[in-house]
Amino acid sequence: MVAVDLLPGIDISITVAGQALTEHEDHDEEQQDRTTARYVEAISGQIFEVRITAQKGFRSGGDALSFRIHVDGSKAINIPVLQNSACRFENYVHVSQGSQQNASEVRRYCFATLETSSDGRAFAGDAAKLKDLGSIEVTVHQVQVTGVCEISTVAKDLSSVGVVSEKAFKGKAISHSVNFTAPTSCKPKQCVTAVAVPGLPDPYAKIIFRYRSLESLKSMLIIPRTPTPPPLEERRFETVNREEFLEIQRQLKEMKEKHRLPIVKVKRERTDDNPRRRKVARPSRHSTQLELDEEGGVRESATPTLAEPEIIELD
Repeated sequence: MVAVDLLPGIDISITVAGQALTEHEDHDEEQQDRTTARYVEAISGQIFEVRITAQKGFRSGGDALSFRIHVDGSKAINIPVLQNSACRFENYVHVSQGSQQNASEVRRYCFATLETSSDGRAFAGDAAKLKDLGSIEVTVHQVQVTGVCEISTVAKDLSSVGVVSEKAFKGKAISHSVNFTAPTSCKPKQCVTAVAVPGLPDPYAKIIFRYRSLESLKSMLIIPRTPTPPPLEERRFETVNREEFLEIQRQLKEMKEKHRLPIVKVKRERTDDNPRRRKVARPSRHSTQLELDEEGGVRESATPTLAEPEIIELD
């Protein structure tokens, strides 16, 4: 709910099913004079309302306040008037449901996914569409009521934004537009005529609600991005559910398979390609041998002569 600083006691909000949408502020955005801007989350197909609340005892600079509600840069869709007498003894709430088609029917506000084209085509009026696309603007005017009038019975032409080229709004993070439902019945409302109070700024104040998808709000850093969860192996055991526990088991099994040492078969090494058995050479009588001495030299040595066997006779 936006409290209008210039008009203490006046609050304006975007509501869905009676609940005000959470508002976010872009602290890096420079606010224009007499203007307050907020961001809200838009969900496709969601019907919303503009709620205006005046606290008991509120008094304007004239005898009434006029609220002009614009969506996506359109002409005023709805112009509710709050007279001082309405909140003399109690809080006053006005709910703008949409475009009043006649005395008994209204087409309600609805968020719609923006239809885009990526084939490079340019569409007539793209620049004009994008100027205020994705915004709900409420301008507040100090007025004097001059009379009562009849609500127009001519249905208004509420054309949708249509197809917009992606190239035209590249980098603008616009995700939705405002559409309108089929006419539904509503309670008859009184209609008045009014003129601006001379000498006061007109408009006296401006409130802008910029609506975006949750993903767009995160990409713009209007709201914090969802932090990346820590790896499963770093999680505390009591925070792991069954599916995550099974995933940990699977990862451990993969790690074991990856780091398992292969079985190596050792084959006896042969010094020769010839597999036949060899006879061990034995020295024969009078043969010459080459021997290595301790200093690495080579010397010759002869095999000693084998002695004749001694024959012993026994008596």
